[in-house]
Amino acid sequence: MTSIEDMMHPNVVTAEPDDKVDVVVARMSDAAVGAAVILEHGEVRGLFSERDLLNRVVNEKRDPAGTRVIEVATEPVITVPKHASIRKCADELESRQLRHLPVVDDGKLVGIVSARDFFQLLTGHFEELVEHLRYENQLAQDEDPYDHLGGSYGR
Repeated sequence: MTSIEDMMHPNVVTAEPDDKVDVVVARMSDAAVGAAVILEHGEVRGLFSERDLLNRVVNEKRDPAGTRVIEVATEPVITVPKHASIRKCADELESRQLRHLPVVDDGKLVGIVSARDFFQLLTGHFEELVEHLRYENQLAQDEDPYDHLGGSYGR
């Protein structure tokens, strides 16, 4: 069984609770990511995302240079162990309506996965399946593979 460790990103943007929002946002922007994990003494304490920036900083008209990131971060944070199944993580993302899941090993941050990562994984597997079906002559070249999933896109 494939675990989340196989698809997680090990390089995570992190911040300390007292870091200012503008500094953390600059780090996120430089790394082209949508979230930063707040660590305190090496333990996951919070998660600051683009959604937090929009809803808790911009919408509340807070000063990003004067606001501590922990004041506007999401707490508590749902984490998953690095050996968790991809299915378990997908269920967590869906049931809790999350976009990011920090991955831990013995309570220490080792990576992060996003809903986008799951979309890319599923898209890749679907494309492999379509090519396999075409190779096995079970799917005509001009046949819409979505018809086999219960309907075509846009119908």
